[in-house]
Amino acid sequence: MLDFDQIIAPLTLDKLIRDHWGKSFARMQGPPDRFADLFSWDELNTVLETHRLMPPRFKLFKDGQAIDPMRYITPPHMGTPRLDSGGLAVCLAEGASLILNDVQEVHPRLRELMQVFQAALKTDTYANLYAAWHTQKAFDLHWDPQDSIILQLSGKKRWKVYKPTRLHPLEDDVEKPVSPTGEPVWEGVMKEGDAIYIPRGWWHVVHPLNEPSLHLTVSLTPPKGIDLLGWAVSKLRSEVLVRAGLPAFLGDAAKVTHMKSLRELVVGVLTDDAMNDFLGQWDANIGHTPHIRLPGSPYQQFSEIAEDNTVRLATLNRLPLTPFGEAFEFKAVGKLWTVPAALIPALGMLHNAKAVRVAELSAALPNDAARDDLKKSLAVLARSGVVLVEKQT
Repeated sequence: MLDFDQIIAPLTLDKLIRDHWGKSFARMQGPPDRFADLFSWDELNTVLETHRLMPPRFKLFKDGQAIDPMRYITPPHMGTPRLDSGGLAVCLAEGASLILNDVQEVHPRLRELMQVFQAALKTDTYANLYAAWHTQKAFDLHWDPQDSIILQLSGKKRWKVYKPTRLHPLEDDVEKPVSPTGEPVWEGVMKEGDAIYIPRGWWHVVHPLNEPSLHLTVSLTPPKGIDLLGWAVSKLRSEVLVRAGLPAFLGDAAKVTHMKSLRELVVGVLTDDAMNDFLGQWDANIGHTPHIRLPGSPYQQFSEIAEDNTVRLATLNRLPLTPFGEAFEFKAVGKLWTVPAALIPALGMLHNAKAVRVAELSAALPNDAARDDLKKSLAVLARSGVVLVEKQT
């Protein structure tokens, strides 16, 4: 699997963050075979033949309009709806583009690719696949409510990219951006092995060039100010004053006093360290990947934790560890857990994307007592589904 710097070369992660992230378009030209091993036409055929993909997961678009699914999905009265290969071929021959959303969920290498993006950019990621054959565009000029990195897997397409007409627009914004009227900041052809970065809110339109074209759009949802404020409000739910009703029927003096108290609570949450606390929680809770290890896991999950076991987090990216007196606490599977501070060097190594040997976790601890506590804690977490236990072969 490519590492992140190989994916975006000649840029590097540091240069992307410093010069472009959330700010400006970037183009990264690469050799034609750069993405050759990620996903092929044959693999697309296999996915379409072996998975029951229905709209909106799988859809066809042409010139900004969705193609009626009845044209390429068998009707319900003919039994379970399935892909109609004849209807699909006709729609594609007429100029429709094929779109497969969340393609990482049906392809292992693309799932690994999303983990590479997630680890580098510390945000949730998903991938949509676009295939085209003729000259009709799938969508009209538009902007997306998330950042995107586009990888041209096969063939080529012509892109036009425009600056935003409203800075950092939201999907459910109070004001819609107006269409751009100036010249594009970039107009060019993406060829096999090329990549581009498009920040949220930047307008673009894509034209196929009368040849088979396959590209992958990796969507990125980094945290925003509105997410931080939502997190702060959630923390204030423990305050009686926040849960209480407003003094709507009292005089102005009572309302002023109440507002002063509310402001003090908000300021108390939005400290100088609040952003780092929030980002730690964000990183811990970004999208996880399911890891299924049958037939062994029903036995291994409740077995005694041994040094040669490997463990990984189940539904958390990392443990959201926060200080709690002389211990640490975190929330998982609907419960609040408290763990001794001595175990943090080991528990902080747990991850969803990478299984870690128990022996490696134990080596991070200072003495046998802490190592025994670690195994006991892992056993409890395994029985609650916080961690997955895998047996070394």
